[in-house]
Amino acid sequence: MGFESIEWFQLKAAKSKTKASGAGATGMRTQIAIGNQLELANWNCIDFEIVIFDLSHVNSALMEHKSKPVHGIIGADILLKGKAIIDYYNHCLYLLK
Repeated sequence: MGFESIEWFQLKAAKSKTKASGAGATGMRTQIAIGNQLELANWNCIDFEIVIFDLSHVNSALMEHKSKPVHGIIGADILLKGKAIIDYYNHCLYLLK
């Protein structure tokens, strides 16, 4: 989740000593929000942590390629919990209940 989305999603962010890496950058400062709920259609995940960090480099790259900016990135922890299947051809994400 990006810092700019804390208010939008009404997250209760706290300081974190963890540094984020990936999505094109390393060593970024982070915050953490605990006790969150995620709902995607009929699937939901309750009481999980969200790592909050600067996504400006991700959104800049997306906009350079004429794509819309994002609020966050769905992490492997959520994808694994939902036993995700990503259908790139049909642009679909399937999550098991």
